[in-house]
Amino acid sequence: MKRLAAMRLLLCGFAAILLLAGCGGEGETPQSQGLTPSGPVSVLAWAPPTTYNDNAALDPERDLDYYEIYVRQDANFTEADQPVIQVSAVAGTLSPDGLTVTRLLVKEFTLELIPSLPAGVQLYVSMRAVGIDHQKSAFMAPLIWDRS
Repeated sequence: MKRLAAMRLLLCGFAAILLLAGCGGEGETPQSQGLTPSGPVSVLAWAPPTTYNDNAALDPERDLDYYEIYVRQDANFTEADQPVIQVSAVAGTLSPDGLTVTRLLVKEFTLELIPSLPAGVQLYVSMRAVGIDHQKSAFMAPLIWDRS
């Protein structure tokens, strides 16, 4: 699926990504595993892609495998960079009756859950979408993460 690399447009659409800083969220999200950060948190939120660069339809539940999140002290993300964490594109949530699993698109991630972060008060965050065929999109435009 060579068109997955064409998701550059979609990642440009990530300009609408919100880097929210504030108090902890309400309820439980599919990403919540292990320890919960105490104090203020920063949430990276995005809209999953729905089209390839050539406007062909993309079904995020079927065509995406995971997202890679990158963190650096500068905004110069390159192919040589390694992601600090992978976030599943789709998460299964057990229904209230405990009998079925509902698949939900993952649309946010709490950045404080990243186990090892570079030192510094101001970091840059970027991400890439990875398809089920392991082709990666271009990096989204870097966002400044002010950790002060």
